[in-house]
Amino acid sequence: RTNAQADGSLLEQIAVPDAQGMKLLRDAADAMHLSARGYHRVLRVARTLADLDTKESVSRLHVAEALSYRQRLGAFQIAA
Repeated sequence: RTNAQADGSLLEQIAVPDAQGMKLLRDAADAMHLSARGYHRVLRVARTLADLDTKESVSRLHVAEALSYRQRLGAFQIAA
């Protein structure tokens, strides 16, 4: 299965960030008002970034990068 095919419960098992990554994700979810779907999208991208980095676990760096893509997307939607 690919990360894109993983449902929410599987994603929460395979994409668990480290403690710092989880804190960042929770803080960002509150600040950005992420829905459950948005939260899972960030996790999915972070897991993919960790895979590309050949890391078994998702780190704070992967979560931060995934969040940065989400912020950029939001800016493009506002401009449109």
